Amino acid sequence: MKRTLEMKIRFTRGELDALTKKARKSGFSREGYSRRILNGATVKENPPADVPMLIREVRRVGYNIDQILKRANSIGLLDVPQLRKALEDNRAVEKLIVDTYTTPSD
Repeated sequence: MKRTLEMKIRFTRGELDALTKKARKSGFSREGYSRRILNGATVKENPPADVPMLIREVRRVGYNIDQILKRANSIGLLDVPQLRKALEDNRAVEKLIVDTYTTPSD
């Protein structure tokens, strides 16, 4: 959708500085940030550069735990509570990181 309509809005220096700061932290332009806020989106700060790597590592560990569980089940160790708990904890950490540092698609 092409945006063709324009609106002039006035800010105090403090308001414009606050808007600029929030937009920079989110990685959006002031206009893009404002549109998202007006459309009801929750705009989060961009994650530090190492967060995507952290998410990948947590997923890798979870995958490894899952493979160990599958192997344990295949050789007859049907109940491996510590591994199941580790996998649940890993998934909870992954969800927390993803929810904290990612923005849903518009």
